[in-house]
Amino acid sequence: MATITERKIYTIDDLWELSHKTDKRLELVRGELRELAPASDEHGYLCVNLATIVTQFVKQHGSGYTFAAETGFVLSEDPATVRAPDFAFVSRERAPENWTRHFARYIPDLVAEVVSPSDTFSEVTEKVDDWLRAGVRLVWVVDPVQQSVRVYRADQPVRVLRAEDMLSGDDVLPGFACKVSEIFAR
Repeated sequence: MATITERKIYTIDDLWELSHKTDKRLELVRGELRELAPASDEHGYLCVNLATIVTQFVKQHGSGYTFAAETGFVLSEDPATVRAPDFAFVSRERAPENWTRHFARYIPDLVAEVVSPSDTFSEVTEKVDDWLRAGVRLVWVVDPVQQSVRVYRADQPVRVLRAEDMLSGDDVLPGFACKVSEIFAR
């Protein structure tokens, strides 16, 4: 006789507690825990390279704050969803007056996801959709294989930028621009 087991639905507080009891990187997607595999060297390099390029601009212009991959952002309370992008930018207008010692309960203006070898198209699409639904204004998906960046905005067609194209911050990060090839430069 088969037994029926209930799937546990996790809360944001459950994730917070678990994240301090394990070395694993976890996200919470609609109440379901998802373990994130350690990144490859290429993935880590591209994340830091992109973060360095954008952070230098942000600091120089005082436009806001940048965040590393370990930062959890609460996208939804019900169903409980906490995502950690590979990189995030929050404008001064959206940032809180004081930092917390918990997951961020504000939404970034811009997030970047670097595609990993283990990522499926549907996983990347799900992340982009979650970010946009939560109110992120601009999502960059960096593809190491194609050496391209896909630019997503709510209710707009996806733009695909190649190595020779310029990646801009549009109205989210006014004045920011870099050649896509700079992200992949060694």
